[in-house]
Amino acid sequence: MSLEKFPSFFLNFSETDLSEKNDQLFSFRSFRLDVFERRLSNDEVTIPLTPKAFDVLVYLVRQSGHLVEKQELLNAVWPDAVVEEANLSRIIHTLRKLLGEDKNGNRFIETVATKGYRFVAEVEKLDPQRIESGQAGEFDSNLQKPVASFEEGSGEKASGGSVLSRFGLGAFIILLALVSMTASWHFLGSRTDNIEAHKLIPETRSGEALQLYKQGRFLVERRHKGDYEEALIHFDRAIGLDPNYANAYAGKADVKVVQFWGSSSHDDISQARTAVRRAIELEGANAYAHTVLCRILTTYDWDHQEAEKECRLAVELDPKDHEAQKELAFLLNSLGRENEALEAMDRAVAIAPTSFNKRSRGLILYHSRRYDDAIAQLEQVDQTDPNYRETSRWLIRSHQMKKDYQKAFECYIQMIEQSGASFEELATLRSGFEGDGWNAVLRHMEGNASLRTMFLAGTQAQLGETEKAFATLEEMYKRRAILLITSAREPTLDPIREDPRYTNLLKRIHLYGL
Repeated sequence: MSLEKFPSFFLNFSETDLSEKNDQLFSFRSFRLDVFERRLSNDEVTIPLTPKAFDVLVYLVRQSGHLVEKQELLNAVWPDAVVEEANLSRIIHTLRKLLGEDKNGNRFIETVATKGYRFVAEVEKLDPQRIESGQAGEFDSNLQKPVASFEEGSGEKASGGSVLSRFGLGAFIILLALVSMTASWHFLGSRTDNIEAHKLIPETRSGEALQLYKQGRFLVERRHKGDYEEALIHFDRAIGLDPNYANAYAGKADVKVVQFWGSSSHDDISQARTAVRRAIELEGANAYAHTVLCRILTTYDWDHQEAEKECRLAVELDPKDHEAQKELAFLLNSLGRENEALEAMDRAVAIAPTSFNKRSRGLILYHSRRYDDAIAQLEQVDQTDPNYRETSRWLIRSHQMKKDYQKAFECYIQMIEQSGASFEELATLRSGFEGDGWNAVLRHMEGNASLRTMFLAGTQAQLGETEKAFATLEEMYKRRAILLITSAREPTLDPIREDPRYTNLLKRIHLYGL
C-alpha cells in the first residue's frame, strides 16, 4: 500500500495534534488514564479495557463533574452505528466493577435517572511535560524510552515530517497493526466489548461468597440426591454476603428450575425467572445465567428460537463452559439437528468428561436411532461408573429399539435388582419373559410407580395402549414436564406418530415440522 493511499491523519501529526495531549493524561484516585497510549492503570498495574469501554471512560472523564446524556455518549462513542442503550448500560456496569465501586462511598460514575451519567471522582489533568521529560515512564514500561521523546535522534521537530521520518519503519509497521486491530474491534461491535470485558471482572469481592458459590456449583453438577437443596442454601448465603453477585443468582435459578421438574410448582419457575433476570441485569455477559435462561425458554416456554439465541450467546461468552455446550446440545437434539447436537455434546465431553455428559451423548445417539453407537457409549459409562444408575434406563431402551430383547431384559433385571426388587418379584418377571416375551417386561415397567413422564408414555405406546399414552403425554403437557421436548425424537412413540393428537401435541409445544 503506497503512502499516498494511506489515510493522511496517520501520516502527519500537526502541532495541534501534539498540543491536544494536554487533554490526554488524567489522574483520579489511584488510577492513571493515558488517552494517547490508550492505557488505564491502577498503582502501575494495567487494567485491560475493550476499545468501546475505554472510549466511554475517556469521554466521561473529560466531562467529569458534568452530566453526559446517554444519546450524547452514544453519538460520541458510536458515531457511525445504531447501538442499543442496553450496550451502553452494560459497559457502564463493567467500568464500575473494574474501578471498584461499592456502597461505602467509593464511587466513580453516577447515574442520573432517565438522563445519563456523571463522572463524580475528582479528576486531575497531568502535565504532558512530565511524560516528555521521562518523569512518567511508568506509562511506558514496555518501551525502551518514553513515547513523547519523538525527536530524539531523528533530527526533526515533532511538529513536522511523516511518521516514517519521526518513528522509523518498525514503529510505522506497529502503527499499521494497531490500525488493523482497531478496525477489527469496531467491526465486531458491542458484543465483543461485552464478552471481553466480562472476563476481566472479578466474580465478587467477598471471598466467602465465592467459596459458597463454588460449593453450590459443585453440588449442582454432581447431581446426587439432596444436593440441590443444599446448593440452594449455599447460593442464598452467597447472595446475602454479596447482593450483587451475578453467578450466585444464576446458581439459584439453576436449582429452582431443577426443583420445578420434581415439584411442578410454577412458583419455582417464577423464582428461577426472577433470579436469572437479576443475574443478567448485574452482568449481561454471564454465561451461566444465559445457559439457565435457555433452559427455561425451551423446557417451560417452548420458545426454542429465543432459547437457541441464549444458548449460543452463553457458548460465545464462555466456550469452555461444558454446561453451556451441553444445554445447547440438548436443545439442538430436541429440534432434530442431531449432527449439531453431537458436535456441541462432544465439546462438552472434551471439556468435562463426566458420567452425566457422556451419558447425555448416549441419549442423543439413541434419539438419532444410532442404537449401536448409543449402546457403546452408555456401556462405557456403565463400566467406568457402575453407580451411575441413570445409564441403565437408556441402555434398556437402546437394546429394546434394536429388538435385542434378551439384552434389554438382562439390563432391566440388573437395574431393578439394584433398586431392591425381591427374589419373588424377579422370579415372576423371569417367568413372564420366558412365556410372553418383551411385553411382559413392558407391563412390569408400566406398573412401576417410579416410572413417569416420557418413559411411561413410550412404554404404553409400545404396548399398543394408545389412549393411555396420550393421557400421559397430556398430563406432561399440563405440568410442563422437561422430557416433553423430546417427544418429536423419542423412538418409543413411533406407534402413535400417525395419530392426529400427536401432531397437535407437537404444534402446541412448537416442535411440529422438524
